[in-house]
Amino acid sequence: MKVILVDDHRIFIEGLSQLLDDSYEVVAIFADAQQALKFIQANEIDLLLTDYEMPGINGIELFEQCRKWRPLLKAVLLSMHDEGSLVRKAIKTGFHGYLLKNVSKQELLMAIEKIKGGHRYISAELTNTILKPEESPRLSGREQEVLKLILKEYSNKQIASVLKLSERTVETYRKNLYKKANTNTLVGLIKFAYTHKLAD
Repeated sequence: MKVILVDDHRIFIEGLSQLLDDSYEVVAIFADAQQALKFIQANEIDLLLTDYEMPGINGIELFEQCRKWRPLLKAVLLSMHDEGSLVRKAIKTGFHGYLLKNVSKQELLMAIEKIKGGHRYISAELTNTILKPEESPRLSGREQEVLKLILKEYSNKQIASVLKLSERTVETYRKNLYKKANTNTLVGLIKFAYTHKLAD
């Protein structure tokens, strides 16, 4: 089974590679999702293990793009995040597994074997999390104001002028909004706003 690992934390990904080397063929490791995407386009891969939060595109967006070229590719999201909304989003996107980064070697290998056999696997400690009803993200009044101006395609400078804030403060609000929306793209933020009825 040919495996590719993608995570911007070099120490973690190298340790993971050593852990899997005895059982699987780790063909490449990448700290950059865009480089990983190019590699997957050019090479046959059986399993993608990827982090969620990375510079550029996140792990979910990486897998969405990979499937255009590799529709049969299996994927596992390895993350520190245990929010039910993110787990559900990953599964809805088509991920075959979701594991927390504190997963034991035994559970990791068991998960991969289950996925290899055509099943899905989610960390045992996340079972209750994904069964909880999904709550709408809570935005402060100021975050809602910034979001509405972003949706109107205002720049940070324009938002700062309208709300009488510094550009640095606006940038902080923008980053927080992207984080709450679990996205790195404007399109993702727009989708988030309309899904949760936060747009006028």
